[in-house]
Amino acid sequence: MFRPVKLTRLTIQAPEDQISAVMAILGDLRLLHLIRVEETHLGHLGYVAHIDTSLLEHYDSLLARANRLLRDLGPTDPSSGIRKVPRPDKAVFRLEEDLARIETEALEPLERKKKAKNAISEHEALIARLQLLEPAGIDLDRLDDLKYVTWRAGLIPEENLNKLEQSLVDTHHTLIPIGRKERRAVLLAMSLKEDEEVLLRALKSAFCDPLELPPGIHGTIEKALDRLSDELEHLKTELAGLDTEGAELTRKYGTRLKYLREEILLARQLLKAQAKFGQIDHTYLLTGWIPVALFEELKKRIIKATSGNVLVDQVDPKDIKEVRSGILKIPILFNNPMLIRPFERLTTLYGTPSYEEVEPTVFLAVSFLLLFGMMFGDMGHGAILCGIGYYVFRKMYRYIDYGIILMECGVSSMIFGLLYGSVFGMENLFPALWMHPMDEINRFMVMSAFLGIGVISLGLILNLINVIRQHRYGELLSTSGLAGALLYWLGVGLVARYLLSGGLSPFEVIFAKVAAGALIILMILQRPVRAVLAQRRKEEKWRHLPPGFGGTILESFIEVLDDLLRYLANTVSFVRVAAFALTHAGLFIAVFSLADMVRGVHGGGLFYWVTLIIGNVFIIALEGMVVSIQTIRLEYYEFFSKFFRGGGKPFQPLLEEE
Repeated sequence: MFRPVKLTRLTIQAPEDQISAVMAILGDLRLLHLIRVEETHLGHLGYVAHIDTSLLEHYDSLLARANRLLRDLGPTDPSSGIRKVPRPDKAVFRLEEDLARIETEALEPLERKKKAKNAISEHEALIARLQLLEPAGIDLDRLDDLKYVTWRAGLIPEENLNKLEQSLVDTHHTLIPIGRKERRAVLLAMSLKEDEEVLLRALKSAFCDPLELPPGIHGTIEKALDRLSDELEHLKTELAGLDTEGAELTRKYGTRLKYLREEILLARQLLKAQAKFGQIDHTYLLTGWIPVALFEELKKRIIKATSGNVLVDQVDPKDIKEVRSGILKIPILFNNPMLIRPFERLTTLYGTPSYEEVEPTVFLAVSFLLLFGMMFGDMGHGAILCGIGYYVFRKMYRYIDYGIILMECGVSSMIFGLLYGSVFGMENLFPALWMHPMDEINRFMVMSAFLGIGVISLGLILNLINVIRQHRYGELLSTSGLAGALLYWLGVGLVARYLLSGGLSPFEVIFAKVAAGALIILMILQRPVRAVLAQRRKEEKWRHLPPGFGGTILESFIEVLDDLLRYLANTVSFVRVAAFALTHAGLFIAVFSLADMVRGVHGGGLFYWVTLIIGNVFIIALEGMVVSIQTIRLEYYEFFSKFFRGGGKPFQPLLEEE
């Protein structure tokens, strides 16, 4: 929290026969960010990446087989999770045997079930086609026995019937409409066999969709339908038995199959990770980043598992030349409590902090919940958000982080709803512990502005910490550094003093003018002066100002003016917190007014409550989305922009979910 996890550089040198054991231990630990050896100074020693492609292909085959079984069995119960990561070279034989045993029992009934489903689909499609022809009372055997006449049945757009008739005007033919379906005519078309090609071309040009019948259909349409219906019922009965057998197989093997698939995926990932290794002859070399606190435990486990045949070393990041020069970045591993961790998604959406920066997720989470609650304060709506968040948390594993954020936003809304005295917009159930926003608009606006001052000030303080940590001391005199922060706080202090006392003393005015003037001049001149000093260090005999010195001063003046105006705009921007809170209350007033109008027109209380329910659903959906967007905007543009530079590299664990 506040800083990423402290990492150390890990280097492991292992003989070929021990690399799988090492990888299994690293997989158990999981928290290893591998670095491609070829991209480090170790790559110059001749180490070349190598993957056991034959073993990887074997695992690819196992994965395809496991996926097929899972797709056909369709288990829903979650697996118990991998307790120990498998060794790829040894686990492959056990996984092969387990899959083969399941396939021996499951593949044959699954194949029969698949064929039964296909047969049912074919029968249902054929019955649907025959039902279109049923009104004509056709005897298919008699039609097929005709020596000189050919026939076709199909669906044709009704507007194309005349076109079809005209295209066959010079041909002996007959067109028999049987019925219609969705603005298309069911048509039986007949012609002499010698004109069959002409008939087919005419039907195709009229966009006729043929009703194809398989060779095995005989007799009248009615008898064929009866026979097919009996066969369909028999197939459905057979499928029901196969479903029961499949359910038993799912119960017996479903959870085990999921576990096997996870083992296969982990083993594949370990093998694919070897692309980042280095190899000379029969010796492997791998390097990466690991939390400092885990190094000793990892070293002990590897030495114990390999009987001391593996070398494990660590290097402090400060001793790595590439890190000091900025060529190699230390990855960022977040370290936040469970309730704060979901907000890491919002942090990384803006960027990944560098290793030396303050990790801002805690500040983001607290300020986000505070701003959201102020703008969406209502106990009833907060409770609904909590309920939705809990449902997402329990039922949608992929979106569990968003479920936690929704629950926390709901709690914040409920707290501010208690402060505002609002439950589903009703403000007469209990007294407000703080205020009713609509009753004290001016006060609420001022409070929002001072909240903004607090958030912006926090951003300025965090920026000063980052400047000191990263040794960017020259920026202390800029508008984003200490000078800009002092000028901003000077202005805030004057405004607060004026609001509290109603005026400023002559001494305060003079002091403010002198201090502000000095700070502004300092901020304008700091960059040109630094440029002059930098040139003087380069030249032994320096007598003239560098070219473009006046332009640099003008450019610096414009930048300072722009930054100071941005401070003012950022502060005023927080007034939107009050504006959206008032909008929330105003929507309630509109909904209650509409409900009263509906009750007056229709009479009775049913329409009144229906209108209230629909109105509250509308407010939660619309206002909840708008408030979320505005909160994120305030966080990114008014808060993060003050201190967050980003450019860090996210930590990528050795094993990740696929």
